[in-house]
Amino acid sequence: MSISPYRIVLSGGFGSVTIASDRQAAEASSGLRVDWDSGGVAGWDSAPDAKVSSTERQSGDGAHDVSESDIEYESRVVTVNIAAFGETRDEVLAAMRRLQAAHKQLVTMRVVDASSDTYCERGYVVVKWDEEWHEQTATGTLTATFVRPYRLSTLPSEGMMVPATGDGGGLVFDAVTSGSDTAHVLHWPLSFGAGAIRTGNFCTIYNNGTIPADVVITAAGYMPGGIAITDTSTGRQLAFGQTVTWSGLTLDSRTRTASVAGVDVSRSLTSRDFPTVPAGGSVTLSLQASGTGTLTATCHDTYI
Repeated sequence: MSISPYRIVLSGGFGSVTIASDRQAAEASSGLRVDWDSGGVAGWDSAPDAKVSSTERQSGDGAHDVSESDIEYESRVVTVNIAAFGETRDEVLAAMRRLQAAHKQLVTMRVVDASSDTYCERGYVVVKWDEEWHEQTATGTLTATFVRPYRLSTLPSEGMMVPATGDGGGLVFDAVTSGSDTAHVLHWPLSFGAGAIRTGNFCTIYNNGTIPADVVITAAGYMPGGIAITDTSTGRQLAFGQTVTWSGLTLDSRTRTASVAGVDVSRSLTSRDFPTVPAGGSVTLSLQASGTGTLTATCHDTYI
């Protein structure tokens, strides 16, 4: 059985380095490979330890029930047994230094395993090499800790929305064509006033992961009345009450914040129902706004 599709890519301010699945691939790239003989990789596909508080019953069996919202997990700790190769000792040392450059850096770890391609971000690493000396090889351990324990798909799910550009106002009717006949049907759900929802002002994004996925919405253009984004399945709404400009607005459901050019502007949120995408499901968002520009909603398949 071949394991050649497996590779780990570690990236950050130091650049990027690939830890390959076999020696041939390692020699062709960084001189680093996963040392399968010493255990390979641990902590990537497994869930981190749970941190759930429960209260034992004073009488009766077991403990009091906990809710799903009480189920949380610790940081993800990934251990990779590694080997560095080279024709000379200098080449071995050069390969070792490629990983040591990741110290004191926030790193992203991407693991490609057959058709699975996921990553963890904003972690830190500790690299330790064994004391045993060899001319053309060195073995050691890389430990990466990610305080955000989620594994995210490298390929995102994206949807785009645009604001209404007509004069708005009143109810909105959609044109429905059947053969040579055109009828005007009242848009549903109902929306009133300038920037009422029109056809095309919605998008659907998907999460094929195992836990709910956070959504990042970016908006840029000129929308003087702000924006309102509605989850069409629940009616819950996320709204920003100030003018959206070409400087760009970012709405992040993980941090539940709004920001412009890195500056927090969450005080201008008039409704704070940030959307998320359920595990193995999708969410359809609709936009209420007037003006010009685009909004992009993005999520990743998310695993724990």
